Amino acid sequence: MTTSGAAPPLGPCDLDLYDIAYLAGGLARLVDSALVAMVEAGRVRVHAPGQLAVAEPARRHPVEAAVLDAVGTRGHRSVDVILWRLRDDTRILAVGRRLVAEGLVSRWGTVLRRANRAPVPTTAGRRVLRSVLASPPTDPAWAGGRAVLVALHGRNGVDDALLRASLFEAFPVPTAKERAVGLRRRLDAARSDPFFAGRGGGTDAGGGGGGGDGGGR
Repeated sequence: MTTSGAAPPLGPCDLDLYDIAYLAGGLARLVDSALVAMVEAGRVRVHAPGQLAVAEPARRHPVEAAVLDAVGTRGHRSVDVILWRLRDDTRILAVGRRLVAEGLVSRWGTVLRRANRAPVPTTAGRRVLRSVLASPPTDPAWAGGRAVLVALHGRNGVDDALLRASLFEAFPVPTAKERAVGLRRRLDAARSDPFFAGRGGGTDAGGGGGGGDGGGR
């Protein structure tokens, strides 16, 4: 007679790219992996260094759908902004809850809405990670791409330094006050230029001459 029991725990073959990324590094690692996967697939493009935009909104996975929604179809956003927008997204949080339910992540490790918090794998979770490191996933959707390396090793998994910088290094955007100060400095520099000053002086002289002619009439 067979007895019913709990389903067997998840093994390495049961985890997809985003399960692995979350187990290895939490929310930030998961988002990084999704962005790299979609940049490689041409569905997200680098609009400018540190700024990403949606190129093709096709969705094949709930995590990717959430990330595309966070990137948005208008304008462009940095990885930090994308991550901030995903902190409460149920499609992302469902990954951690599933890993907790399967006994791969400690329940205390699910308080991961801070991007700098890593999950706490259980003994079973660490065993799964060792297996995945030894034999990375072979899913054709991700096999051989940088996204798997990012899931396992973080941003250093992007071996192309230029691509890594263009994806992840946020370039500071000047505030309105900083732009105004910069404009004033450029104007001051222009006024001190002899050519600029000469043109200004010529205009003033011309105006004065015109006044004199008027007085002569």
